[in-house]
Amino acid sequence: MRKTLAVLIIGIAMCGPLYAQQASNNPNLSDIVSRMENADLSARQAAFNDLTTRIASEEHSYSQGEPSSDALRKFFARHPDQADKIKLALIHLLDTENHPIIQDKNPSPNADAEEESEHYSALIDTVASLDDERAIPALIGAMTTGGMAERGLLKYGDNALGPLRDALKNPDALVRATALGISLTILKKKKDPASHSEVVSLIHVSLKDSSFVVRGHAVQEIDCLDDRRDFVPILEQIAKTDPDKMPGKALDGGDGDEFYPVRYDARRVLRDIESNKTCNTSR
Repeated sequence: MRKTLAVLIIGIAMCGPLYAQQASNNPNLSDIVSRMENADLSARQAAFNDLTTRIASEEHSYSQGEPSSDALRKFFARHPDQADKIKLALIHLLDTENHPIIQDKNPSPNADAEEESEHYSALIDTVASLDDERAIPALIGAMTTGGMAERGLLKYGDNALGPLRDALKNPDALVRATALGISLTILKKKKDPASHSEVVSLIHVSLKDSSFVVRGHAVQEIDCLDDRRDFVPILEQIAKTDPDKMPGKALDGGDGDEFYPVRYDARRVLRDIESNKTCNTSR
C-alpha cells in the first residue's frame, strides 16, 4: 500500500511540470484573438501559428500547415463561446494582410519574405475553409493569389457575385481580370438564360476595358462559351486593331516582328473556333 502511495505521489510530482508546460504551450484563446490584432506583423504571425497549433493539438494531429475545414468545424464546436470571435479575428487578419503597406505601422526591416508568404498562404486557406459568408470581402482581397481564395469564393456562388461585381470596378487591372474570371465561372454553373445573358454582357464590357490584361482575359473566356461563334466578328476586329504592344514577337507570326498580346489571343481563339477545338479551362 505504501509503495503504491509512493508511486502515486512521485507520478503527481512528475506530472506537475508537464501540466505547467502544456498550459504555457496552450495559450488562452482570448489572448490569441487579441494578438491577431497587433500592429506588428511578427506578433500577428505568432498568434496565428499559436491558433493553428492549438487546433492541431486538440485534434491530436502532428501534420504541418493550415487546419482543414473539418478540423475547424470540430474546433469551433468545442469552443462555442469563442467561435464567432475567432472567425471574425481570422477574417480581419486576412483583410489586414491583404493590405500590408497600409496596415503595418512598424514593418520589420529584417522581415523574412518566405515566412511572410507562408503565413499569408496558410491564412488564406484557413479563411477559405471557414464556411462563413463574412469572409467573402477578405477572400476577394486575396483572390489574385489564385488557389484557395478563388475556390473559396466559388463555394459561395451567388452570394459572392455582388462583391465581385464591385471588384470589376477596381482600379487594379489584375483584380478586375480575376473578378471577371470568377464571376463568369459562377454564372456559367447556373446554366440558365439570365445568367448566360450576364456572361455575354460582362465579356462585352470587359473587351472595352482600358487594360490589355482585362481585355485579354475576356478574349480567353470567349473560347469556352457554347456560342463563341457569335463573337467571331468582334474577335476578327480585335485581332487587327487592339492597340497594346509588348516587347517580343508573336509565336504565330501574326504581328510580323512585333507582339500585340490581345491580338495574339484573339487569333488563337479564332483558330480554336474554326477547327472546333475544345477550350482549355483551368477552373
